[in-house]
Amino acid sequence: MKYMTAFLFTFLSLGSLVAQTQEGQSVLGIHTGFSLAGALFNLSEIDANVDASTPPAVQLTYDYAVTDRVSVGGGVSYQSFKLAYSGYGEAKENFDVRLSRFNLGVRSLFHYGNSETMDMYSGVRIGVSNWSLDVGTDDPNFDPPKANGPAFAPQFILFGMRGYFTESLGISGELAVGAPHIVSFGLNYRF
Repeated sequence: MKYMTAFLFTFLSLGSLVAQTQEGQSVLGIHTGFSLAGALFNLSEIDANVDASTPPAVQLTYDYAVTDRVSVGGGVSYQSFKLAYSGYGEAKENFDVRLSRFNLGVRSLFHYGNSETMDMYSGVRIGVSNWSLDVGTDDPNFDPPKANGPAFAPQFILFGMRGYFTESLGISGELAVGAPHIVSFGLNYRF
């Protein structure tokens, strides 16, 4: 929550931003986001034998303004997770669990409160996440499970904001429910 507060303060204190959405505009964005899956992986560090590595999700998005109020687009995201177990169980096994998620989706945004300084929006993203799981171990007798496969991944974008330092370059943030992130921050290029 402190990240969102800092973002809002920064966004609102930059009075020279230009942001109004106009029909026919395209916006390309690169974002980094924090996910519920990443937060759950971080909880696994409660055990002294587990070391978790959960970098933020990295995402590229594209939106096209169909009207001044509605845009459609898509996004692609990648995130990886790793749990390293040391001295685990009675056999003092050392192994790691690697999980990654590649998400591809389409999204529609409703823009409201457009002004000269801020573009606010909400929307929905319908996508598919392809999960990949691999367990690595030093034990030659252990055949770890491997899993791959797609899963339906809807996302509701509860609130998003964009503002531009120039006519083309700006910053953004989103608060969402679902995959691939719950909070994201990024840079945008409008053309």
